Amino acid sequence: MAKLTCFLRRVWLNLAFGALLVMLAISCWVAPLGPRDLALLREHGTRLEVVRDRLIAENSELAKRTQRLQSDDAYLQRLIRRELGYARADELVYRFPHPDNEGNQ
Repeated sequence: MAKLTCFLRRVWLNLAFGALLVMLAISCWVAPLGPRDLALLREHGTRLEVVRDRLIAENSELAKRTQRLQSDDAYLQRLIRRELGYARADELVYRFPHPDNEGNQ
């Protein structure tokens, strides 16, 4: 027992410092701001960048379409004919039943 007491008197400061370092390392790993959460935040940031790039491309496409709607009369006429089913006075429109609706009638 005397040897243990003598040993602890000599190294107690080192043991306390080592325990403190171990607790600090565990705290850094488990804490909300630790490396694990840093990796998760980086992954989330990468996903957000992908979504941002997709939205920028979609916004650009919508801006081009808006510009064409405002300035291109031929495009506007085609769009009105296709989506609203309009036709010119000298045109004949043929309407065919949709294949999915044949069994329902």
